[in-house]
Amino acid sequence: NLTCPLPLTTLDFLYNFSQSDLEIVWPCEIRFYWLSLQPFVKFVRFLLSFVTPFIIILGVLLNTISFVILSTPVLCETNLSLYLKALALSDNGALVFNYAVGIAKSHFIFVNNLFMNSRFLCGLNSITMEFFQFTSTWLVVVFTWTRLFAIMFPFGIYGHYNNCSGTITIAILICLSFIISLTKLYSEGYETDSVFEFIPCQKKIKPWGNAMYFYIALSTWLPLLFIFIGNILLIIHMKKTEKIRCQLTQNFGHKTNKIHHTSRTLFVVSTVYLVLLLPLGIVETLGLYWDIILIKFPDTEAKRKAEYIH
Repeated sequence: NLTCPLPLTTLDFLYNFSQSDLEIVWPCEIRFYWLSLQPFVKFVRFLLSFVTPFIIILGVLLNTISFVILSTPVLCETNLSLYLKALALSDNGALVFNYAVGIAKSHFIFVNNLFMNSRFLCGLNSITMEFFQFTSTWLVVVFTWTRLFAIMFPFGIYGHYNNCSGTITIAILICLSFIISLTKLYSEGYETDSVFEFIPCQKKIKPWGNAMYFYIALSTWLPLLFIFIGNILLIIHMKKTEKIRCQLTQNFGHKTNKIHHTSRTLFVVSTVYLVLLLPLGIVETLGLYWDIILIKFPDTEAKRKAEYIH
């Protein structure tokens, strides 16, 4: 494609122009298409460069304030506060390692070189990026269902669910999350295709075939399903409890609000995660479908080249 008026440097996201097949992989039609996307690309890059740091700082600050408030003697005794404190710490970890580190690697070459020159830091970054996101997601699932069981069986085992049991549950979840995160040492993750456009230290490794479907389900669709079902059941049982209290006492309103305050707090938190996790699940599923089902490889033959471009 030597006659293309647009040079390969038009593709400003490429960092290695020494590859011999770039003219085939990035034909002229794709370069023109990339050029047509520049207004949108510039807008996204602006958001990532200037808006994302503000969101990270605000998120870390709010999570830290939440952790401090939940650690006060009045609130620290509740089981819900234990989960919310763990969630605040995990969310801060996700903000720092998934986004703040990515921005630093993108804007400061010396930071990215630290990861490029250290296999340990590269692997550690891949693990932490997955660990905190996975832990936060399943923490929401766990405390959603814990609260649901506490409402459904107030005089059973879940009615006596204490902080010790909550600590054990969180510890088990952390261990499982860490084990699952170790798979990122052997399969590509967000680090290799980061939106922050830094040179990845981790080489692209072929996905594990059908195992990747299970992984995406475990990290997105299963939590979504559990949170959704848990919230629906929580609403049903809260309404049922309010109806029973209405029949038993005339002064049910104040008591119900006080008793169900934690359930409503949990419902808001889990609903926010539900909304935020859904786009991620859709993107990951479409990405896997694209990579396995719809993928077309570059070719010099006219018909296959047309299929690859379109």
